[in-house]
Amino acid sequence: MDSKEKQLNRDLIIGWTVIVLVLFVAYLGEVLKGERTIAYVMVFMFATGIPALTCWLIYRRNPLCHSLRYCIVIGYFVMYLFVLASANTILVFTYILPLLSFLILYHQPRLILGTGAAALAVNLAAIVWRALRHEITLENSRDVEIQVALLTLCFAGSFVASRLYNAIDTQNREYVAMLDEKSKQIQRMTFQTIETIANTIDAKDDYTQGHSRRVSDYSAQIAKRIGMSEAEIMNVRYIALLHDIGKIGVPDAVLNKPGKLTDAEYELMKRHTTIGGEILKDIGILEGLEVGAKYHHERYDGKGYPNGLKGDEIPLIARIIGLADAYDAMSSNRVYRRQLAREKVMEEINRCRGTQFDPEITDAFLEYLEHDMPWQWQRNIDDHEMLAGAGNKLLQRIMTTQVSPGENSEWDEITMVYKRSAGEHYIAEQLKQSQSRGALLLVSVEKMHHINQQYGFRRGDYHLQTLAGILRVMSKETIICRFRGNEFLCYVPDKSGTEEIQRMVEKVLEEAKRCEREDELIERFILAIGITRHDRDGQDLSLLLLEADRALYHVKQLPGTNYYFYRSLDESGDEVSRVDLENIVAALTSGEKDAGVNVVQQDDFVRMKEFIVRVAENGSDKIQVVMFTAKTKDEGRMTVAEREGAMKLLDRSIYAVLQDRGIVVRYSGMQRIFMQDGAKQGDADWTVEEIMMYFYRSYGKSDMELFYDMAEIAADCGLDKMHKN
Repeated sequence: MDSKEKQLNRDLIIGWTVIVLVLFVAYLGEVLKGERTIAYVMVFMFATGIPALTCWLIYRRNPLCHSLRYCIVIGYFVMYLFVLASANTILVFTYILPLLSFLILYHQPRLILGTGAAALAVNLAAIVWRALRHEITLENSRDVEIQVALLTLCFAGSFVASRLYNAIDTQNREYVAMLDEKSKQIQRMTFQTIETIANTIDAKDDYTQGHSRRVSDYSAQIAKRIGMSEAEIMNVRYIALLHDIGKIGVPDAVLNKPGKLTDAEYELMKRHTTIGGEILKDIGILEGLEVGAKYHHERYDGKGYPNGLKGDEIPLIARIIGLADAYDAMSSNRVYRRQLAREKVMEEINRCRGTQFDPEITDAFLEYLEHDMPWQWQRNIDDHEMLAGAGNKLLQRIMTTQVSPGENSEWDEITMVYKRSAGEHYIAEQLKQSQSRGALLLVSVEKMHHINQQYGFRRGDYHLQTLAGILRVMSKETIICRFRGNEFLCYVPDKSGTEEIQRMVEKVLEEAKRCEREDELIERFILAIGITRHDRDGQDLSLLLLEADRALYHVKQLPGTNYYFYRSLDESGDEVSRVDLENIVAALTSGEKDAGVNVVQQDDFVRMKEFIVRVAENGSDKIQVVMFTAKTKDEGRMTVAEREGAMKLLDRSIYAVLQDRGIVVRYSGMQRIFMQDGAKQGDADWTVEEIMMYFYRSYGKSDMELFYDMAEIAADCGLDKMHKN
């Protein structure tokens, strides 16, 4: 508001000065034409210039002087009286209008009312004087009437407008004051949140307790000494607090390793800069919040990481934080060494001036270290921080407890997501809620054996950590756990339906592709995702896991597919294929010659019985019977010829895998049965997997799905056991 008052006073004085100059030029022209004397112009300049000069001097001494507006009004009015007294035209009354325009800007009704009354008084006096001199007659009285009416209307309208303007301005001032208070509250909350996060990151290593806080203070001191404004210094302080946030993605075993890091471990450690940048890049609390986290390990000579920036290419804030971070690392105890002596630290900073550190920033910091800073860092707590203190300590304690892995921790130490037992527990609890709806995702990193074999298990762990980081941002409510070695289980609460889940999954796949392109440590980052919906009552976790596993299996068999939503054979509950297989088994084990007449064709039934006899004669004790059922995703869009072609391809797939070691029977237009010797051919699951893989790779489309049901019967035709897949 002070700047507004200053600008208003300045603009009014400039406006008044312009009016005086215009009148002076006009009168000077009249002097040249012989209509006025030079003495008149000199008196005019004295009557108008002296008040204007006085007001200007007052403004120079105190631009915020509140009474300056009254001086301007009085000075202008002196000029107006001189012009009114010496003019020979009735239009002189209009000279008051510029003053009226100025007064509206002050939005002070009383000032306008007083000025209006004075203007009307002097104009009425002038009218009376002219009437006494018989200059006003009935013939020219109309001009006088217009003069009085116009002045009255102008001042009355200005008075009303000023009243309204003043009311609005008062409301605005109150609103701005309220916003300022809210802004301060938000700023305090922001500081509390940022400091809590920073302290939680530091808590991953006992030797870095308070590191972010110290780096923040050092950075603020540097910013102050290189001439930054108060607002910029506060931004530096906040940004520096989060410079190490990316360490949340670095395994504790690497952070706390007492010895020298291996090349692979060092690469993992370097990754914390890009992780931090990714975490902070879309947060709009502060402009450039991610700069400190991403670039504080860049070097002035261009030999830093992650991007090898050089000189002024490195953001100024990052150069400041980089020096403060290095100083704290040298002057603090670390897991791998004791703190360095003060002289050694100063010597090292001087040595790296111009290579690792910006020379100007280095000089400012060295001056601070030599004259103002004690060797042992002391935290200065101001009122701003004390307001955040109590809540910060409690929140930090809670967060530290939750993220610190231990022997009995719920967290997987490598990926920092839930262990399987904990994840399944929380997912099961979520499923028990009556209104719970969502999706269960089984996410697998493919080709992990190749990665571990070629690059070592640490590189494989890095792939898993990267995937865990991608999954964390999928949804705030997502429950994530390490399910199997290279698989993660995710439960995403959802009220938006399949399309929303599909968009989230595609975003995960897109992010994985980006990591593969941009991260040199990521190779062949191929994901497969099986999805099942939890949208019906009575679905327990074991059933959902089975469905998600089947969906994942489907993805792995169909080339070019990254994810798949599980679909049951008959979502209405009529499991036709299950009944069909039970009928086949019942017919084969009944011992009746014509038992299969209503099940399959007689010739096919005879072939199946003869196969059982051959298996028994060869000494085997069990036979595996598998029924394949093909289901099109959209019945209306696939022609009969297309379905028949797909089923012929299924026949070829079964024959290619079985060769002469089993038989194949046509059960219906969309179903096939095969039988094999369970003792000689091994587990039927392997055979089924090979058949489905052969079919999907040959078919190359995604408009048809294969399902199968399996049974085992004894070679003497006694029913052994049945199960469904």
